Order: sequence, then C-alpha cells, then structure tokens
Amino acid sequence: MAAVFSTSYVKNVGSTEATLYTAPAGLTGRHLVVSLVATNIFGSAIPISAKLVQGADSVFIAYNKRVLANDTVDLLINNSKIMIQNGDVIKVSAPVDDAFSIIMTVVEEVET
Repeated sequence: MAAVFSTSYVKNVGSTEATLYTAPAGLTGRHLVVSLVATNIFGSAIPISAKLVQGADSVFIAYNKRVLANDTVDLLINNSKIMIQNGDVIKVSAPVDDAFSIIMTVVEEVET
C-alpha cells in the first residue's frame, strides 16, 4: 500500500488525558509523525504535555512545554520526526481544561 497522509486533532485539550492518534492496527508498515502543533487557547501562558504510548511503556515527546498565550508551537523540536508502529498511541494533556487545540500530521505506512 502507498503511504497516506493523515491528520488528527483534539480541541479543548485539558486535564483529562486525550488520545490524539492511534496508529492503525490493520496496516503492515511503520508511520512517520511529521508535525505535532499545539495552540494555546487559554489566554495565559500554560504548559502542555504529549507522550507516545507503546503497550505498557510510555515516553514523553514534550513534558510541561510552556506555551505563551495565543501562541502556536510545533512540539517536535527542530523539525524532528518520530517513527511509530501499529497500535502506538499519542496522548496529550494540560493542567487546566480547554487550554489547547492540537493537530498532528502523520504519513501512514512509510516503511513496510
């Protein structure tokens, strides 16, 4: 199968951890996260966290990354990319409700 661009988003990210993206289980290849953009809609500077969950393990992509009011940042530092596998999950959270909107772009099945 050819690589396919996919976009996923969550509005009103807050204190309840939200699933932004789950890598599809039916595909055979790995997937490339090319952007993870967070916009602060809270009105004052506040941190955001994003993590990659692989089974029982998890690792932070960004941890308490402070974002200024009304600012937008790509949480993938210096235009870096992340390779994920089927079943991997990207989750996001912030310390207060309705703090961020976040959008992620992934190229699915870039490597089979």
